[in-house]
Amino acid sequence: MLQGLVARVAKAGRLRVDVVHATVLIHAAGTGVTLTLAATPPEERDARLSETMREAILNAVTVPTFAKGPSGRADAAKASERVAVHAVSLRALLTEAPSVLSSAERQLLSDWLDRLAVAGSPRAPMRRSPGAPRRAHSTRRSK
Repeated sequence: MLQGLVARVAKAGRLRVDVVHATVLIHAAGTGVTLTLAATPPEERDARLSETMREAILNAVTVPTFAKGPSGRADAAKASERVAVHAVSLRALLTEAPSVLSSAERQLLSDWLDRLAVAGSPRAPMRRSPGAPRRAHSTRRSK
């Protein structure tokens, strides 16, 4: 259910990292806050903990609406992030749309979108969605 909600954020073009990574981060943060609050005596609980964690996670996994700089253009640093956000968004949208691409073309496009997403957001590498095919790696060793 959480992954479905996060996928909607990705489709809207607001996700900074891929859907699976964002889902894992949100779940881990929620679990951690819950366990921390449950283990802390009521009189010692920090009432701001949940809100602070929520804002930190939202900042880590989403991007704000892109605003123009003083020159009327978005700056170059934001350009790579916008490309990454759109790559994540397109990848999320392509998973549910019927494709006119062959399986090889879909795999190539997925690889390109993964690379674009990582290039714009080096903090979190793309993770394959559950059920996505894995690339075969060579196990040959040189002597």
